[in-house]
Amino acid sequence: MICRSADPSRPAILLFHGLHQSAETWTKPSSTLYNFDHRHTPPTAELGTHSGSNAGIYKVGESAKLEVDHLNWFDFLRQQNFTVATWSQPYGSFAPAYTSALAAFDQFVKDTAAMNPSNPPPIVLMAHSRGGLLIRKLLKERGNAGGRVRWVITLHTPHHGSEVARAPQELAQQITELFNGVQLPPAIKNTAKQLALHLVSPLNQMIDEGSHELAPGSPLMQSIESGEAPVEGVKYYTFGGVSPTLYRLYTWVFTPMSSVVQFKGASTYYKWEAKPVEIPGASPMLNSLRDIVPEIKSGKGDSLVTDQSARLAYSTHETDNLNHAEVLWDRAVQQKVAAILSGGKPQIKTPKF
Repeated sequence: MICRSADPSRPAILLFHGLHQSAETWTKPSSTLYNFDHRHTPPTAELGTHSGSNAGIYKVGESAKLEVDHLNWFDFLRQQNFTVATWSQPYGSFAPAYTSALAAFDQFVKDTAAMNPSNPPPIVLMAHSRGGLLIRKLLKERGNAGGRVRWVITLHTPHHGSEVARAPQELAQQITELFNGVQLPPAIKNTAKQLALHLVSPLNQMIDEGSHELAPGSPLMQSIESGEAPVEGVKYYTFGGVSPTLYRLYTWVFTPMSSVVQFKGASTYYKWEAKPVEIPGASPMLNSLRDIVPEIKSGKGDSLVTDQSARLAYSTHETDNLNHAEVLWDRAVQQKVAAILSGGKPQIKTPKF
């Protein structure tokens, strides 16, 4: 377990990561592999000087990557003087993850009580994705640790399951079919299709053998919901996303300048540059796919979880325009959580990097 102690009068936060993730979810969010800057077009590529001209398509590529690790939740919460801890669950299905969660919770309760035995800090259980289901089962079985658990905060958790879990292969199939209608030269079209399949592969991993448990109405979901009630003394906050955009696909096309001769004294040369043009009909992803499940429909889901599924009947809910990964580095959501845990009064410090 990674734990950093701080002000014992401030809440102590235990962070639960999601399926096929690790403690790096909270410390190095780029480990999700979906830190794409899909909101901005990449810059024109400056390709230097050459003896001849050029035209046509230079390359096929995707959105640029964002530097997001300095925006991680763990360091942000520490900056707010909260005690913060997290750990890595075993890879795979829910049962071993839950066993590890029980051990982590018990250790966290013990360690934080030792910070101030006469008045231990209140506890926050916070999760991303499947981690929220671990919290619900834990509270159902263990209660609020003698009144110390005061808040539950979940980020894009499939509280009512995810339809994506029922179709782990269909997304790749849809990408293949999508490119049948794309107007590009055959070689470029095939390159773009293979790139799209490669970029979606981490998503396929997230919804592989462990995810069938997360389908709506699955035995796991039924067992968590059966007899469940909000725990007395605990405030519940849920966040859900409605942006399924993970990345965009571009062709970099040589600009007219690449064919215009330049002069330097008696010498001539060509200055190559390539401008990104979004591939119509196939970008952005996953928005361009047929709506096989609501999770990939803009305004409905974050690519893996719908906003509706991320809600609990007894929670205070907020919808954000983020995908499933972006909530792991979004400063606005972080500031809202810090304000919640500060009694509704923002005590937010801006981290210096």
